[in-house]
Amino acid sequence: MENLTLFTVSLGAGFLSSYYTLLKLKKDKKNLEVKEHAELELEVIAGLQKLKTRAISENPKKASDRYDLLEIALYHDILDITVVNEEGLPIVSTLMDPDDVSGQYSGIFQTINKVIGNVSKASVKSGDEYIYISTIEKNEMPFYIIANSNIEMSPMEEKELQSKVLGILDQYL
Repeated sequence: MENLTLFTVSLGAGFLSSYYTLLKLKKDKKNLEVKEHAELELEVIAGLQKLKTRAISENPKKASDRYDLLEIALYHDILDITVVNEEGLPIVSTLMDPDDVSGQYSGIFQTINKVIGNVSKASVKSGDEYIYISTIEKNEMPFYIIANSNIEMSPMEEKELQSKVLGILDQYL
């Protein structure tokens, strides 16, 4: 009888310790997966930024370290995106130094708007590249989106680009 009690207690203790060990292993595995997922996500972001800096263009420009607008540019196969105010001052861009692009293309758009009047978007073909300039309004302030692409965008893609840029513009205003 004594041996049976000792066996039962030992068996119960063995089951409990096995159960505790399995729970601990499961928790450690989940923590490791979360950590690996976060590291992988950061690695993908860094890879996308490096890829963007090496995008094929006649005039390669250095990419910005901001990811939100860069993600939109990569999704739409756009080389670079710059959002500027009416004066041509850059608000946000995928380029590290967007001053030349923002001043030049906002000036072109304003000239087109003076000549034709009431223009909401324009596209310019420059060699193998397309430059899309469109107006958006956020908080009753007008902005221009300047997108440089190797491919021609459809009007639906332009509208989608505008809505996505409007979505992230709150972070910068």
